[in-house]
Formats: sequence, structure tokens, C-alpha cells
Amino acid sequence: MIFRRPIVLLWCVLLALAVWIVFARTTISADLVAFLPRSATPKQQLMVDQLRDGVASRLVLFGIEGGDTPRLAAASRAFAKALQQTPHFSYVNNGEQQLGQRDRQFLFEQRYLLSHQVVPERFSVDGLRAALEAALGRLASSGGLFYQASLARDPTGEIFAVIQPLMDGSGPATREGVWFDDAGRRALLVAETHAAGFDMDAQARVQADIRAAFERVRGEDDLRLLYTGPSVFAVQSRAAIESDAWRLSMLATLFVATILLLAYRSLPLLGLGLLPVATGVLTGIAAVSLGFGDVHGITLGFGATLIGEAVDYPTYVFTQIAPGETVRDAARRVWPTLRLAVLTTVFSALAMLLSSFQGLAQLGLFSLSGVLAAGLVTRYVLPQLVSAPRRSVRALPPLHAGRIALAGWLRWTVIGALIVSAAFLATRGPQLWENDLANLNPIPQAARDLDQRMREALGAPDVRLLYAVQAPTRDEALRGAERLASRLDELEQRGLIGSYDSPAFYLPSLAAQQARQAALPDERTLRSRLAEAATGLPFQSGLFEPFISDVQQARNAPPLTPQSLAGTGLELKLKALLSESGDRWLALLPLAGVKDAQSVADASAAFTDESVFLLDLKAESNRMVRDYRNESLGLWCIGALAIAAVLWAGLRRGRAVLSVMSPVVCAVFVTAALLAAFGARLNLFHLVSLLLVLGVGMNYALFFNRNLRDDHERARNVFALLVCALTTTSAFGALAFAASPVLQSIGITVGTGAVLSLLFSALWRPAGRSG
Repeated sequence: MIFRRPIVLLWCVLLALAVWIVFARTTISADLVAFLPRSATPKQQLMVDQLRDGVASRLVLFGIEGGDTPRLAAASRAFAKALQQTPHFSYVNNGEQQLGQRDRQFLFEQRYLLSHQVVPERFSVDGLRAALEAALGRLASSGGLFYQASLARDPTGEIFAVIQPLMDGSGPATREGVWFDDAGRRALLVAETHAAGFDMDAQARVQADIRAAFERVRGEDDLRLLYTGPSVFAVQSRAAIESDAWRLSMLATLFVATILLLAYRSLPLLGLGLLPVATGVLTGIAAVSLGFGDVHGITLGFGATLIGEAVDYPTYVFTQIAPGETVRDAARRVWPTLRLAVLTTVFSALAMLLSSFQGLAQLGLFSLSGVLAAGLVTRYVLPQLVSAPRRSVRALPPLHAGRIALAGWLRWTVIGALIVSAAFLATRGPQLWENDLANLNPIPQAARDLDQRMREALGAPDVRLLYAVQAPTRDEALRGAERLASRLDELEQRGLIGSYDSPAFYLPSLAAQQARQAALPDERTLRSRLAEAATGLPFQSGLFEPFISDVQQARNAPPLTPQSLAGTGLELKLKALLSESGDRWLALLPLAGVKDAQSVADASAAFTDESVFLLDLKAESNRMVRDYRNESLGLWCIGALAIAAVLWAGLRRGRAVLSVMSPVVCAVFVTAALLAAFGARLNLFHLVSLLLVLGVGMNYALFFNRNLRDDHERARNVFALLVCALTTTSAFGALAFAASPVLQSIGITVGTGAVLSLLFSALWRPAGRSG
């Protein structure tokens, strides 16, 4: 029995282990932040943290449409209440109330420690007189009943000074007491989740409950819910990537199986030919799972590319079987060339494994381990499974092979294509490269446009710009944020920003709290000053006793700490804006309503505090992309040198190495030029794909450069190359239909490069070789 053969038994054991790892221990992620470098600068690391868990990543923007204004307003109120009753949201607002009841109660009770207006002058006779006169003005306004409720306890209006910075800087229009867009056709809401924006499982549950809550609110009405935000995009991205991974892998398998069945005309051979592919895919997933802890959906989708590469190895063997020859004989005869083909692909993947981007390192490990496993199974396992002689696979007639051989003199056309492509790429300059990380987003453009429109309507911050204060302790970070606030107030007054947020709004520094307590007069002094300040004003005697009591409590209250905010929505806001990183504390102050980012940056240049810096998330992400481009170009060169070294070790002649590498390098340049000519800007994944083209193309060039015995063997060799090119192009071509730009880039680039590598290798090969 074949299972008594040691090599087959070992393969079965290792395959069973890989299956167990894949189905029992492997988790799939879809966090595009995985495609950011490990070796980030502090600014880049801060950017990654904000993308993953920042304030903006937690926001969900809602729109309800499909009814008249009263019905939409009623639905908005009911939906906001339904969301508040779920455990998912720290903050829900539709314009009725900016803060939750519990948050308002906390802010009112702690108003004297939180208000920046609490200074000695505020509680002097003149200060109290001005505050009482202002209170009379508020009572006479349209909101007089609202102000009257807090007058006895807060005649100086400290609660309004506390709440004002926490309110949105510019809100949408209000109709029927809730937010609407300018056209009045869509009721608007905004909410902030407890879960981080890229906590995929938690956000998936949040969005399921959102849909369920709206179904209850909508009832029989024909209302529609629109919702968007980073967390929504994250969940949709995961769904799209997972769908692509399975759907395209199955589609690629179907294409490849159909081509091989037509080529082999044998179901048993087809089944045997898919064993190295299955082994490679399972080995690759298991290796990534063990090496990284999870497998990214894009890496899983990359399985389609491995199908197109790994299936070539048994094809080279099966199509080379001569009449009366066994699979073992053919494998032994082809192995010297096939071994080099496997190793060149392995070393091209090794360059990816060295990447500082975790996602790309995953792709490298997946390809390296999968290709190596597929090659070893082809050489050592398949011959053990079929030992009897096989009839040879029908190949091209010798006449056709001879005609192909006449094309050798056309190698100069390959050189011409290289020169033209290199010149074209040189003329593109900076326009050749795609540096915007947002353009790798797998979300459709229509969804991104909706997000932009709703942000504009709600005045929600996109948090592109934020200030950061670094300090050795939490309190020093808060003091730095308070010092920075005066500068930001200037920017706000100049109209450069609409508003800003600060952790010091929720937790002032200890020094600030102590100064405010010191500014509060004792009971006797306050009574005397208040009586003098109220002389001639229409306030009843004894009205402000609650005010005097509250001031005395605030004077003797313990300072606020992060624990003081526990159980309020303000706790989450503080955590999002104030965090510990290593041995440093970081305070974040996001900016909203920025009209001119460059003007803000110019104004910030005057800040002399070295612990404060301005972070432009978009500019920093683009800089990160450019940094990786430089790194990937270096890795590309490393991969090319490694491949050259492998070829030198196997071929032992410089001319032979040049004959193998030259057409493939030409194919790489022409592929890049074609992409640019059709309007594509080369991104990170195009470069990775071109490295894959280098590895895949070497297979064709190596087999075109084999020393062959006769026309029949040449015909079989050419037939094998044509079948391999079709399967590779089919597998990679399936990725061109992916929703993810990452997988699209890989599919289009490698598919095009594979075809050109085959063509150029045929035109370049030495006369008398291959056929």
C-alpha cells in the first residue's frame, strides 16, 4: 500500500497537522492597519493608534430618510433612544441633547473644578455682579425656563463654561428639535461606540444591533437608514475581503481545473495535480497562523495566486512524460530545472518576508512556505502515488514547435520594449507612484462619497489634524494640554479651526484644580460679596444658599482623578485622548473645522514647546507609504540578487544566468509601463506583484532554456509552458475581479507579467533550445 511508503506517510502526517492548525487554531483578520510598518516613527505609531482606536474611529454617523419632516423627527428620537438602550454606545446625539443625563449630572456637580472661568476675579464683588447681571439676561431670553432651573445653584453659569467646549463646534440645522441636513430630507444622528473602531467582532455586533433597532423603530413605514464611519468601513472591508478570498480562490480553482482537464484528458492526473496545490495552500496558511497569530484576509485571498504558481509544478512533470515512461522518471528528469524554478520563487518571496509591513511579511511567508511545500510534494510524493507507466499527455505537434523556434532572432524586439518602457516610466516622475493610503480602501467610492456628505452635514471631525503632548507623567501631559489650549484658542479666534477637544476638558491637571479651589472664597467672604453684588438686583433673599453650599463643598472636595469619571461617557473620551505609551504619557487634542491645514501648520511653527507637535494623519500616512516604497524597492533588488545567486549556483554559467533573467526583467519593466500607460499609479502592492512576476517568470525562462533531446521533447516542453501560462494567468486573472484594490493590483500585475514573461522568454531563448 502507498501509505506504507515513508515519504507518503510523512506527507499525510504533516498535511493532517496543517489541516488541524488551519481549522482549529487559525483566525482571520481584515485590519488594513496590518499593512503598516512595525518600524514606525513615533508620529507614525501615533497615527496607527488613531486609525485603530482614536476618537474618529469610534464615530458612527446616521441618516434616516424616506418620510416627511415630522415622521423623520419622530423616528430620529425613537432611534436615538433605542441606541442608548443598547450596551454599545457611550454617546448618542441627534441634536436634542449633546450630553447624556449622567454626564450632565457629573459635570454640574464638578463644575467648579472643571471650569476654566474659576479664577479669583470671578468671585470678587465686581465679578459676581457681572455674573448676576448676565444671569438676568439669560432669564429674559427664550431659554429662560432652562436657565431658571439652575440659577439658585449656579448663578455664575459655570456649567455653561464647562459644557461649551464639549459641544460640537458647528452643528447641522435643527427641525422639529432634531438635526436635519440642509435640504430637510434626512434626519441626522451621531454616536460613539465603546468598542474600538477596528475591534471587528465587537463592531459587527454593534452594527447588527443597529439594524435590529432601526427595524423596530421603522415599523411599517418605508424609512431608510444610512450609516457610515471608520468602524462601518472596517466591518464592510472584512466582509468584502473574506468574500473575495473564498470566492476568487474557488473561481481560480475552477479555471485551473478546467484547463488541466483539457490538457491532461485524465481525471486521475487532474486529482494528482491538485495535491501539491492543496498542500501548498494549507501549509502556507498554517505557517502564517503559527508565525503571526492570525491570517489576514488579503493573505488568504493570496491563495488564489499560489494556485496559479503551485499547479505549474505537476504540470511540468505530467506533460513531460514520454511514451512508456513513469511519473517518477519524468520527475527525476525535470527536477534540476524545476528545483531552480521553485527556489527562485522562494527567494523572491523571502524578500517580502523581510518587509517591515506585517501584512506583506505574511504574504511572503505564505508564498515561501506554500511554494516550497508544493515543489517538494511534486518531486517526492506524486511519483510514489503513481508508479506505473503513464501514456504521455498530448502535446503540440513537432512542426508547431519548430515554427516557434524560428522566433529566436526577435530578442531585439524585447530589448526595444525594455528601452521604450524604461524611458516612459522615467517621464512619469512623481506621477508614477500612488502615495495615498486611502486609495487602498476596499470600500466602493459611492460609500466614501456618502461618508463625506454626512460628515459635512453633521460637522463631524475627520480628525485629520491633531496636536499631541508628550510628558513623563499623566499630570504633566494634562498641564501641557492646558498650556496648549491658549494657543488653540487663538487659532479658533482667527478662524483657522472651528473647535478642538482636549483631555483637560474632562480631567484638569492637579495644579489647575488646586488653583480653582483656591479661587473659591470661604463661606463668610462669599456671603458678604454676594450680598453686595446683588444690591439693587431683583433676586429674593436666600435664593443663592444652594450656590454658597456648593462652593464650600467644591473648596474641600478631593481632586478629580480618572476614577472619578468611571461610569460616565466622559471616561471613554478621556481614555481616547489621554493614554500611556511605554514610559511616556500622551495627550491628544484633535482639531475640527480646519479650513486650511497649511495655515494651521504654519501657525504651529511658532510653538516653542518641544513636547508638543502637530500630527497630520493624511500627510503622515502618505509619508509612510513613500517610506515603504523606498524599502520595497530595496527589497526588490535584494530579491533579484538572491534569484541571480540561486541561478548561478544551479546553472554555473554567467551567460546562462543572463539568458534566464533578461527576458523576465524586461517583462517586469514593460508590465509597469503598461499599468502606468492605462492610468494606474503604482502602489505598494504593484511593487510586491512585480517581485512575484520576477519569481514566476523565471520558471518560464528556465524551462525555455533547457537542453532537450529531440523535437518531440521540445513540443512537450512548449505545451507544458503554454498550459502553465494559462493556469497562472487564469488564477491571477481571477483576482482582477476582486473588490479589494490590494487583490486587484496583485491579480492584474502578475497576470500581465506572467504573459509577457512567457512571450519574452520564448523570443529570447538561445537557438536550438526548448522549442
